[in-house]
Amino acid sequence: MQDEIMTQQPSDTYIWDQGYQRPSEQERICTFVCSCIESAAERMGCKATEMFHRMEKIGLINEYIIPCYDTLHTESRENVTKDIIETLNYWEEKKGKRK
Repeated sequence: MQDEIMTQQPSDTYIWDQGYQRPSEQERICTFVCSCIESAAERMGCKATEMFHRMEKIGLINEYIIPCYDTLHTESRENVTKDIIETLNYWEEKKGKRK
């Protein structure tokens, strides 16, 4: 009985031992970025492709979401979505005034 307890592993480890691979840091960040795009698009009532293009145009993905991943991914989806939309609007407005 004690040997069984000593060899039991957390359930996530068991899943990985069944042939699945743990996602790399890059894959986790990419998944998070996709989640940000989809959540912001849903909240703003547009398609994810449109949201991606808006974010890409002002550099929001490479200059904000990815560099701030360590902080952002610890927040709730609702808070991240709100923050992303506020930042998107601010950066678009700021960029628009530079022209």
